[in-house]
Amino acid sequence: MSGSRCLPLLVLAVAACGDPQAPPDRKPEPTALLHDFGIIPHGESRTHDYAIDVEPYGVQLIPLRVQLDCSCGHAQIILRAADGSERTVDGRPFADNAIQPGETLIARVTVDTITKDPVDLPPSTSRGYVVLQPADDRSGLRRINWPLLVHFGIDSPVEVKPFEAINFEKVPQSRTPTRILTLRGDERHRGMKFGPVTCTDPAIEATLEQTGDHTHLRVRCRPDEQGNRRAALSVGTDREDGYRVNLSVTWKVVPDLEAYPMAKLSFRTQLDREQTVEQSSSQYLQVADHDLSRDVEFAVHEIVWDDGRDAASHFEVTFAPIADRPRHRRMFVRYLGGLDKPFRGRIQLAANGDDGPFLPISLVALAIKS
Repeated sequence: MSGSRCLPLLVLAVAACGDPQAPPDRKPEPTALLHDFGIIPHGESRTHDYAIDVEPYGVQLIPLRVQLDCSCGHAQIILRAADGSERTVDGRPFADNAIQPGETLIARVTVDTITKDPVDLPPSTSRGYVVLQPADDRSGLRRINWPLLVHFGIDSPVEVKPFEAINFEKVPQSRTPTRILTLRGDERHRGMKFGPVTCTDPAIEATLEQTGDHTHLRVRCRPDEQGNRRAALSVGTDREDGYRVNLSVTWKVVPDLEAYPMAKLSFRTQLDREQTVEQSSSQYLQVADHDLSRDVEFAVHEIVWDDGRDAASHFEVTFAPIADRPRHRRMFVRYLGGLDKPFRGRIQLAANGDDGPFLPISLVALAIKS
């Protein structure tokens, strides 16, 4: 084939493939936007508007949300018109949330150090991104994550020891645990005075005690309703700017009687015969009585089917102490035989005689073949 005949074919091939250096459907990679908030005094906040230029994408985009990996960072999406008016979006990928001609996409980021522990934080960078979706994308597969970089440090004027946050961990209902912290101004604020103290939850009581140049904060937890709890403790200072030391307090209220890892024991056995002690050696859980006003003495109050029928003759329950946990016992259950079908019911433990309190534990014994 002659060169003159090959040339048109070569031109057609290049036209079909396009320019390998600049594919026509290629979109620009979003460039990370960085803002340096500087060193923020603890207890204060700073806000910055990240303006995002989406024009190079050439398609209408819908901003959905802003994700930040900094716990003290908060963000919202703003669409700003040419006249300066602003509107927000609600995160739905609908046309009424799309960026309209003349609007500028703004990611408004606030760094609020009041939620951070009162400790110096050297300048560091947190990451985030704005999630955008093309208006014609019904599946969400073409979403764009526009990266944001948040650079800041924190300067705390106080020293809090031995820890900057208070975690009571598990608090039984009969206990009132106490934590003591030491407060004083840092090297530039040694003469700082503290008080008064407030808390967002009445279950937390706090008082200040002065010893020389040190101020001790005594915090006591008086548990009420069961479950995970969180509160904010605030200690005033004599600074002219009204600075307060804010401390987070967390705890979980649990009942005085507990079973670990859960209040349920399930096992399989041959229903036509009694188990040996060895066979039942793995059938146990831990039980605890946290009430210090009584000795740890667990007893079986009843073993019943789910419908309330007595089943005590089919099971043996024994308790063994745990060397390093004096308020805990290991509860073993051994099947004694006599059932012709799987058992589903409960063991009711009593911690203080027949008057209770009681700890119900689900019990399931399933059959295996002989």
